[in-house]
Amino acid sequence: MSKEQLMSQEERSFQDYLGKIHGAYSSEKLSYFEHNLETWRQLWRVLEMSDIVLLITDIRHPVVNFPPALYEYVTGELGLALVLVLNKVDLAPPALVVAWKHYFHQHYPQLHVVLSTSFPRDPRTPQDPSSVLKKSRRRGRGWTRALGPEQLLRACEAITVGKVDLSSWREKIARDVAGATWGNGSGEEEEEEDGPAVLVEQQTDSAMEPTGPTQERYKDGVVTIGCVGFPNVGKSSLINGLVGRKVVSVSRTPGHTRYFQTYFLTPSVKLCDCPGLIFPSLLPRQLQVLAGIYPIAQIQEPYTAVGYLASRIPVQALLHLRHPEAEDPSAEHPWYAWDICEAWAEKRGYKTAKAARNDVYRAANSLLRLAVDGRLSLCFHPPGYSEQKGTWESHPETTELVVLQGRVGPAGDEEEEEEEELSSSCEEEGEEDRDADEEGEGDEETPTSAPGSSLAGRNPYALLGEDEC
Repeated sequence: MSKEQLMSQEERSFQDYLGKIHGAYSSEKLSYFEHNLETWRQLWRVLEMSDIVLLITDIRHPVVNFPPALYEYVTGELGLALVLVLNKVDLAPPALVVAWKHYFHQHYPQLHVVLSTSFPRDPRTPQDPSSVLKKSRRRGRGWTRALGPEQLLRACEAITVGKVDLSSWREKIARDVAGATWGNGSGEEEEEEDGPAVLVEQQTDSAMEPTGPTQERYKDGVVTIGCVGFPNVGKSSLINGLVGRKVVSVSRTPGHTRYFQTYFLTPSVKLCDCPGLIFPSLLPRQLQVLAGIYPIAQIQEPYTAVGYLASRIPVQALLHLRHPEAEDPSAEHPWYAWDICEAWAEKRGYKTAKAARNDVYRAANSLLRLAVDGRLSLCFHPPGYSEQKGTWESHPETTELVVLQGRVGPAGDEEEEEEEELSSSCEEEGEEDRDADEEGEGDEETPTSAPGSSLAGRNPYALLGEDEC
C-alpha cells in the first residue's frame, strides 16, 4: 500500500469514527474534543514509534484524563507497556493519591502507575488559605527535585529488564541530583555545563508519514518512550523534570504543544512528546472547564462553572470574600455564583470600561483560571473513598509518599522563594485573553489571618468538607 493510499484510508476511517460518535450522541451531551485529523495522526505516529507509552493525567481528576479506549488499544492491539503517570500529586492529599493509585491498579491490571510532580512544594510549610492569592516562584534549577523521575526509571527497568541497558539514565538522575542548585540569584535556571547535553529533535513532515506499528522493539538498544495525554495535565513540565532543565515551553492554553518532538535523554533513552489531545467523552461542560480541557477564553457563560466549583470547595472562605449584599460582615447570607464573582471583582478592582460597574465576567474567568492553576484545588474521589478514608490515611504507602515528598522538597538554606503578586495568567505578551489576573494585589488587601487559618496552617485541606476534596 502506498503512502497516499494509507493516508486516504486513515482519513476515511477517521470520518467514519466521527460519524459514529455524532450519530450515537447529541452535540449537547458530547464533550469538546479534537476533530483535527493531523493532531490524531501525530498521536498515531508517536504510538508507532514507541516501545513504552506514558499516559500523563492530573491527580485532581485522573479519570477525566484517562481514556479506556487508549488503554485497550495500547496494551491489547499494539502490545505495548502503558505507564500511567499521576501528575501534580502535590495538589492533592497523600491519602487520596494512594487511593487513586490502587483504583487504577484494580481496574486496569496491565498499568504501571507512577506518581509525579514537576514543581515540588516544601511539605514543612503547608499552604494556608491566604496563599491562594499569591504565586510562589523558586529561583534556580528545581527540576531535579521533582518526584517522579526515579519512580519512572524503576518502572521502565521492570518493563525492559534484560533488553535495554538503562544505567546511563540512572547515572544522569544521580548527576542531576548531585549538581542541583537552588537560588542562583538570577531567577533563571542554570544551564547544565557538565555531562552530555540533551539532543532535541524537531520532527519534520517526513516523520509524520505513516509507517505502521513496528515489530522491532528497542531498536539499536534504545528505548523510545512516548508521552501522551490531555492538555493541561503537566506533560511538558514532566518532560522538563525528566530532562533536568527547561526544554519544553509550558502554557495553560490547551493545544500549546503543536508538533511532537523527540529528546535523547541519554544515548539509550529517547522521549517522544505528543501534543495534548482531547478524547471524546460525556463530561459536563463545567467539569471540562475546570479540568483545563475547554479553553476558558471561549466560554460565553462562565458563571455555571464557578457555581460548580463553589458548590464543592468553599471559594468565598479561601478568598476571604465579603458578600456584596452584606452590610454587616458578620451576618450570614446565601452565596450564589454571581455573588462570588461580584465579590471577587470588588476585591480585585475589576470594573467595566464605561459604567465602572463590577466586571463579574472577568472575575468569573479569573476564578476559573485559579482553579485550573491549582490555587483553588478541586479534587475528585475514587468510588468509596469517603467510607475508607481512615484506611487510606493510615496506609503504609501514604506514609511513604509523605516521606518522599519531604525528601525531594527544598532543604535548609538552599531554598530561595519569592512571593509575587497575582499576575496575568497569560503566557504570551501579545495574547488577547488577558482578562484574568492583570492587576497585582497589594498586601493591604491580603489578610494575614482569617478564621480557620491557624487550623489550615497545620492542614492545607482543613477548610474542605468531607466530600469536597
